[in-house]
Amino acid sequence: AGLVQLIAAAAEYRLVSFCLHVLRDYLRLRERSVGGADGAARELCATALAEMTPNVVTLLQGLLAFSGPQFGKHLPAFYPLLADLIHCESPQIAAVLRELFAQRVAPHLQAEAS
Repeated sequence: AGLVQLIAAAAEYRLVSFCLHVLRDYLRLRERSVGGADGAARELCATALAEMTPNVVTLLQGLLAFSGPQFGKHLPAFYPLLADLIHCESPQIAAVLRELFAQRVAPHLQAEAS
């Protein structure tokens, strides 16, 4: 059982690290597409964002599936990125963020306050 828990913990760490990396890349692309690049580069960034958006939505939906303790453990790392994603123009991302904040973040913060 100890080996299985060790493997599960390593897999969780890798998965969370990968998800954080994807969200950071998405936010960097968004920053460039909004104004940090010239016209052609901005267009390329906007195209890449459009292609990445379904993956980011899936990733955020995966966060909804975390167990309570898992979510609480990783919330400090994800929270700043989730807050930055609020400014994205994607209605799909906005919808999942609403769910995340309503179903997972708010109850977690309420539990912490108790």
